[in-house]
Amino acid sequence: MRALIIDTSSAVSVAAIDTATDPAVLARFNGDDTHRHAEDLAPAVSQVLDQAGWLSPDIVLTGEGPGPFTGLRVGMATAATLAFAWGVPVAGWCSLDGLAHSIAGRPGSEAGFVAALDARRKELYWARYDATGARVDGPHVSSPVGLSEVMPHGVALAGAGVTARAQEISDLGIRVVPGSENVHVDAAELGLAWIAAGAVRNEPKARYLRESDAVVPASMAGVDVSRPGTQA
Repeated sequence: MRALIIDTSSAVSVAAIDTATDPAVLARFNGDDTHRHAEDLAPAVSQVLDQAGWLSPDIVLTGEGPGPFTGLRVGMATAATLAFAWGVPVAGWCSLDGLAHSIAGRPGSEAGFVAALDARRKELYWARYDATGARVDGPHVSSPVGLSEVMPHGVALAGAGVTARAQEISDLGIRVVPGSENVHVDAAELGLAWIAAGAVRNEPKARYLRESDAVVPASMAGVDVSRPGTQA
């Protein structure tokens, strides 16, 4: 099975994995800008397909988040559109599981860890995992203070959310998995986590966890924008 994996829960990440024997990552793209999803995703998909030597995959896997509303929608909508155009299935998987797959086994994660991404608004998207990378709680969204109140003793924090909320995490004395502070979701790791879990073909469902940052101004509430000057 040839799987194209797309994730936009943090920066843009795309990978191609062939599961014909042992899962083999044939190509991957990892961006570093968390604000260029629409600009970077299509070229990244094209680059990964070219490197893998594929015209199309057998399935498209999309990260479901949690992640910022706009960026996550770009990735999930693109995955669904490409799958439809190619006539192949599309599946979804929790993005934080991909982050956890790249953290498990690192020194400092032996007692379990929390994988975290920047949720903006001074908050984190997070889920807790055991030492093997299996999810045991979450995903959730909360402030670092809220997270610290529910983290079991000995469990460390990992992922790009650490850098995003570095000062508060340091002030709270939360232990961090060394070297993990800037790790975003890698689509290849997401694909490998999905395959290890049995490559379940779940219908994609966005894990926004909270409302969009875009809010309709009170002055426009009830206004029918299709008919200027009228109320809905």
